[in-house]
Amino acid sequence: MKSVAVTIPTLGASHLLDALASLPAGLPLYLRDNRVDNWGVAKSWNWGIRAALADGAKYVLVLNDDVRIDTPDFIERLIADLTQEGVILVSGRPDHVNTTAPDTRLAMSAFLCDCRLFDEIGEFDETFWPAYFEDADMLHRIQMSGRWRTHFDANAVFHHWVSSTIREVAGARRSRKAHYRANRERFYQKWGFYSDQAKKS
Repeated sequence: MKSVAVTIPTLGASHLLDALASLPAGLPLYLRDNRVDNWGVAKSWNWGIRAALADGAKYVLVLNDDVRIDTPDFIERLIADLTQEGVILVSGRPDHVNTTAPDTRLAMSAFLCDCRLFDEIGEFDETFWPAYFEDADMLHRIQMSGRWRTHFDANAVFHHWVSSTIREVAGARRSRKAHYRANRERFYQKWGFYSDQAKKS
């Protein structure tokens, strides 16, 4: 799998080693340490994807630092999904989520893309800092393109220790609600609706 690279932003969650150990050996890794200078999710994703593509990767797997891949052919499945007509972004399924999900909602804790995402849709919006709604913004932009769609692979399973960073990093825990509210409002100012409404459509 020389054409695949992995990028993981981290705040030092205790499950980072679980994430790394679940990856196939030898994949190029772009690890962004946000413990001192927190770039936030969007900027970290943009950096990792750009760097991997510039170094020759064809596909980039983007993982949270608290995700463990459980399906042996996880990456192969996502690559096959991404080659479907009109598909520009794909994800696996967290093992705590039901096996069906709308194509418009992905599990953005483990997704795969290639150069088309930035070429056709653009980078993740870094004004959504440090986290929340950068993923909803990207998914809405894909929907709005009228050309591209996403794909959720229910059979590409991973384990997600949900909110482990919030539980383990005091600074993130203290500021979580304020950042969530601010970014939710930023999304509304940008698009004219709250992204939780999009989940129901």
